[in-house]
Amino acid sequence: MKVGILRLPEPPHLPGLVRRIALAVGLIVVVSILLWFDRDGLRDNAHPDRPIRFSDVFYFTVVSLTTVGYGDIAPVTTEARLINAILLTPIRVFLWALFLGTAYELVLQRHREKVQMDRLRERLRDHIIVCGFGVKGRAIVAELLAHRQAPANIVVIESDEAAAQDAAAKGFAAICGDASSEAILRAAAVEKAGHVLAAPDRDDTCVLICLTVRALCPNVRLVASAREEENVKLIYRAGADLVIAPSVSGGRLMAAAVRQTAVPEFLEDILTFGQGVDAQERRVRRAEAGKRVRELPDLADALVLGVQRGEERCPFHRLTDFALQEGDVIVYLTGGACEDEPHPRNVA
Repeated sequence: MKVGILRLPEPPHLPGLVRRIALAVGLIVVVSILLWFDRDGLRDNAHPDRPIRFSDVFYFTVVSLTTVGYGDIAPVTTEARLINAILLTPIRVFLWALFLGTAYELVLQRHREKVQMDRLRERLRDHIIVCGFGVKGRAIVAELLAHRQAPANIVVIESDEAAAQDAAAKGFAAICGDASSEAILRAAAVEKAGHVLAAPDRDDTCVLICLTVRALCPNVRLVASAREEENVKLIYRAGADLVIAPSVSGGRLMAAAVRQTAVPEFLEDILTFGQGVDAQERRVRRAEAGKRVRELPDLADALVLGVQRGEERCPFHRLTDFALQEGDVIVYLTGGACEDEPHPRNVA
């Protein structure tokens, strides 16, 4: 069930509380002054022979606006009763709405937010945290959905409330806050996450996110984006396992389109999962150790691009005599969905 964006329970906003208290006190003072000019319409039943003082009017105003109404001081003239009915009743309703709204924010809303956060943390495990829901963040979640990731397994952290609300409307768990904050990352259960994808709009923010994620969870798979190529090394040093510079890669692809017509189309096709040609990978099992790639039956019809072993990469033209080891990652191309089949991104 969609619950909208989630926020960490925050302490009461002191300036807002002060303004509300000042407004309530101001209304009581103003009404007391107005009733003072019509004090002859009030009678003190406890001291009927004593003239009405300002303290009596102030007391009557407070108990009337708070609907306590002890009855010891009461309006006795028609004018005083009309003032009580026409003037005090709307103010009384307004003050009660003010008090109830404040109580809701201080108690009920914070309790509700805490319960929602606790439930979210309990159900999350091996999930994907996407930091940022801008252009890159939206492309990330669209690709995740194309890879058949369940929306409930994706947590979006976004500081902009409108973008966070949009993510929540799409079925993701959306937390409104700063992704470089320890409290926000803990709320997203980063210690149980399988992947953290950092895609903010600024490289310095990305560095802070990576540093915080690594401090909280050294083993999580951390993939980050960089706007400037010169910041790639810095983000790696901040703890990212993989840094991708979309603007740089996109620029190279556009430049390739100047001298090549088909190559950019094929590369774009490979990067778009579920259509045309897809890039896949699989690990070498223990029983396959010592074999060559061409000896694996399931890859007989696949176009193998290469094998990665730790930091070493063996490209396709060196695979003839390359002996596989357990844990090697084979990267290959396969045919994706036919063009007339609906693409996962376009399926509601």
